Amino acid sequence: MSVRVKVLPDGRTIIVPAGRTLADALEQNGLRLSLYCGQRGICGKCFVEIISGEIGEPGAIERRFIEARKLPPRSRMSCRYRPGADAVVRIPDASRLPEMPVFRTGIERRIVPDPAVRTIAVSFSESGPTADAALLDRIRNGFRREKPLIPAGLLREIARRAAAQSSPSPFWTAVLYDGRELLDFVPGDVSGSGLGLAVDLGTTTMVAELVELDTGRVLGSASSINPQTSFGADVVSRITAGYMNPDRVGDMRDAVTAGLNALIEELAGSSRREAEGIHEAVIAGNTAMNHLFLGLPVATLAVAPFAGLFSSLPPLAASESGLRIHPRGKVTIAPNIRSFVGGDISAGLAATDLEHRQGNHLFLDLGTNGEIVLKTGPDFVAASTAAGPAFEGMSISCGMLALPGAVHKAGIRGEEISVRTIGGAPARGVCGTGLIDLISLALRKGLLTRGGHILNPSKSIPFAGTLALTQKDVREVQLAAAAVKTGMRLLLSSAGLEAAELDGLIVAGAFGNELNIAHATSIGLLPRIDRNKVQFVGNSSLAGARALLLSRAERARCEKLAARVRHVNLAGDEEFQRIYIESLELAPWP
Repeated sequence: MSVRVKVLPDGRTIIVPAGRTLADALEQNGLRLSLYCGQRGICGKCFVEIISGEIGEPGAIERRFIEARKLPPRSRMSCRYRPGADAVVRIPDASRLPEMPVFRTGIERRIVPDPAVRTIAVSFSESGPTADAALLDRIRNGFRREKPLIPAGLLREIARRAAAQSSPSPFWTAVLYDGRELLDFVPGDVSGSGLGLAVDLGTTTMVAELVELDTGRVLGSASSINPQTSFGADVVSRITAGYMNPDRVGDMRDAVTAGLNALIEELAGSSRREAEGIHEAVIAGNTAMNHLFLGLPVATLAVAPFAGLFSSLPPLAASESGLRIHPRGKVTIAPNIRSFVGGDISAGLAATDLEHRQGNHLFLDLGTNGEIVLKTGPDFVAASTAAGPAFEGMSISCGMLALPGAVHKAGIRGEEISVRTIGGAPARGVCGTGLIDLISLALRKGLLTRGGHILNPSKSIPFAGTLALTQKDVREVQLAAAAVKTGMRLLLSSAGLEAAELDGLIVAGAFGNELNIAHATSIGLLPRIDRNKVQFVGNSSLAGARALLLSRAERARCEKLAARVRHVNLAGDEEFQRIYIESLELAPWP
């Protein structure tokens, strides 16, 4: 028996089938919630207040969250609440899936455009001495050099367009892929009008850019939460979901495709262009995101040796990918390197031009996974660490993404910890950079031991109003920082290097220039290194996707580099456990 639930402050009434959770019903009705743990009931980010209707006693986890956050007593996690009768519920802002700001790339490489997709003017006449030649031959004769492949479906479209012309145009515009395949052929000279899409397909967020292919000019950017977060906040939870129930892979593919198509529609509208005018998209994502975008099984990523189904793929037809760009357009996936070091990292290496940097350099991408690449001379070695979503605020009790109201900086004023929020808005939670600041300052003030024990009787570290870090929050930071630290130390050790011998430390990810180097060093997240050697490059995955979109040479180089990077399985290293346990201490590198 279904029940009716009125949702405030939206004023909508939805139907909840018997036995279904409120979270499921809200999602199906387009009311997106922060379901970061994949509805496992452990993150506490989907609370709603039951204004009226049946309500049982809260579970143990719910009670702890209600008491710690001082929530209204009739608050319940929507992923656990199954309304048995008509009800009225209120969704607080903190439980809604937020609108995402656009994350800037943070690094700009000058790329001389030489895209795979070209739009050129071709002489094509409907009359004259060759009017009796076959249509296909007349089209091909317009090309001076190599004659392109022309699919039969496109030939039918060209015939219809030619027949519909009242006054035949002497020039048509050919859209060519790699100089060999005709993607489209339209009346008139609109050469140089080609559009491409660069996409950073992140675990938590997705960012897309609409790019003029002939000039490299970015016409617009758009971003959103990855809709797959409702299946789990991190890569492991989504792989687990797809491994335990293979049908979920298709659901996750549909979710991310719908999310990307919404970004495409937004970009086309804001730029006053047609989505069908986009003839190529380059996707840069980690190995799991690439598999899920393509709807591929993830079983091999769930068990050792954690091998993907592919490293590199030829371009797909857009119609096969599900992206609503030109149906004959191409979708290119930035190559995975190995295991969990994916296309976002190969794109990042392209964006930073790491191959041509002299000396020893460490590339670190801080996200839900910590991916590390060490370059020593001509050699590259890579590894990944399961940092988890702590640095994006997702496994922190009062954590949030870097949105207005997030504490992103903290310092000491007098005897007290002072904080700054994004946009100067009232503090709603803490994001990754603020979290690192708070842990470092708590150590300095003696509120926290190096072993991670909170010394306050309340076992919390208050920092803004009722907001406070819990003992569990500190443990999450310890685990994440230790994973990253262990990965860096093992890679350096494998090359016989000390951190001081690095010529550069490149930090990619959403932290950008907001990360306080001194605070990150004090807890061991970054090695002790001359801060002038540290370069923050922001969203290098997006910058790399744009580079691959604009340059065939960059794309070829990226493919070759990804194939020759040596991958190290850290878990198989005999020293891993010892260094990991040692690295759990919130202290600078030895």
